[in-house]
Amino acid sequence: MVVAAIDAGTTGVRCMIVDNKGNSPGISRTSWDYTTPPELEIAKEFNPSQFWKLICSVIKGAVKHSGIKPSDLKAVATTSQRHGLVLLDSNGNELHGGPNIDARGAMTQYLIDESLGETYHEITGCWPPMMFAPSRLAWFEEEQPELYEKVAHLLPISDWITFKLSGVYVTDKSSASATGFLDVRSNKWSEEVASALNTDLSILPEIRKAGEVVGEVNSEAKKECGLPKGIPVVQAGTDTHCALLASESKVGEISVIAGSTTPVMMIIDQCLCVEDQKIWTGSHMKEDQWVLESNATLTGAVLEWVVKLLCELSDDPVKCRKKTFENLDYLMNDIPPGSEETFVNLGPNVMDCQQITDLKQARMVFPQPALPQVTPLNSARMIHAVLENVAFAVRGNIEQLELYGISSGVKVIGGMSQSTTWPQLLANVLNKPISTPVQYEGSLLGAAICATIGAGYYSSIDKAASAMVRWKPAYQPDSRAELYGRYYSRWHELRCEGN
Repeated sequence: MVVAAIDAGTTGVRCMIVDNKGNSPGISRTSWDYTTPPELEIAKEFNPSQFWKLICSVIKGAVKHSGIKPSDLKAVATTSQRHGLVLLDSNGNELHGGPNIDARGAMTQYLIDESLGETYHEITGCWPPMMFAPSRLAWFEEEQPELYEKVAHLLPISDWITFKLSGVYVTDKSSASATGFLDVRSNKWSEEVASALNTDLSILPEIRKAGEVVGEVNSEAKKECGLPKGIPVVQAGTDTHCALLASESKVGEISVIAGSTTPVMMIIDQCLCVEDQKIWTGSHMKEDQWVLESNATLTGAVLEWVVKLLCELSDDPVKCRKKTFENLDYLMNDIPPGSEETFVNLGPNVMDCQQITDLKQARMVFPQPALPQVTPLNSARMIHAVLENVAFAVRGNIEQLELYGISSGVKVIGGMSQSTTWPQLLANVLNKPISTPVQYEGSLLGAAICATIGAGYYSSIDKAASAMVRWKPAYQPDSRAELYGRYYSRWHELRCEGN
């Protein structure tokens, strides 16, 4: 029995075929990019028609790569980047596609600030308003009223894909929470937020349970994407929360989703919106659970930038980058804690929603390179310092979450968990064991877990995850952990000096 999982991420879209044991016989991916509207540099948008073609292409690619027949598929589920949205008219025609990096809401978030103030955070668990759908919708009302008047549906990107597959307008709690329209305590759309912006709640989709069948693949989707007509389309959730399913995260555990960005999340069983507004509260996909989030922001993306910079002048930059990442564990093998007294603050940091829009200068300190008694900086040590920067930032975010409850364990999933170097480094920085699943594609596996429930193979998320998630041996802290305690303090001082 196999299902298809689709993930519309920030930098591209992927489709993975998954069986009921969590094995993946095939995956396909392609990158995508966004356009900047004229005279609106802070905004980003995409053409939904073009994106839909790319989505269909990776579905076909995954099926072909897996060697299965389309008729073998028993269900499909979707996930996507948080905060992205698609606006549609009453006939289901797309009016606008906006990714999570669209910042046009910065121009209209004052409307929420003036009408609701801190109450907005108390209701939604979200801050600042500029990142979320209410502010972005308000921008269209002010700047493009002719488009705004046509809006009949607002969908998170994953739920727009569900609509394209089945024709239904639905979402789940986690995706609804990421819109900024959800009351996280009641898990219902907030009339207070909608009223403050004079928004008709009818444009928001029906909230359904993760793992629930919400429709079936229609004739048009079969024609365009090659999926069998009539197979169940199953509700999943937003990418980070799907990753929580794929790491079997439980109440009280810390989950580090280490990809281009690194959300650090703790599942809780009672809703808590922290008054100082430094972190987020979101509704989880599972019943009667919420998620506290303290985000290290750009992490894997910074690592990729540094490697790209160091390979810039090579004869073949693309080959240089590929070779560097393939040999990362070998290159980092003998570098001691502290990277020969090299510290960087190039992006990864400790979350503070009140300062999330403050762009601070990057910082890097290292010994004078010409002194005969020091080991001069080289590219390997610089990359190692970047990896330490990520681990230090994760520790800072974990400490922030643990102000509200001591964690019972730490799990890591995502692209940065593929290597052995970084999870081991993190275990030493935290001085705690680190658990990592075999399948690092957390968002895709989490969506697949939901799909297997909708296909009738498993009766619950917990049973599906238990059968489909497999684990590597845990990373244990070693003799370097004590040194990392001192180096973390030094990094923290450097970070504070830059504030």
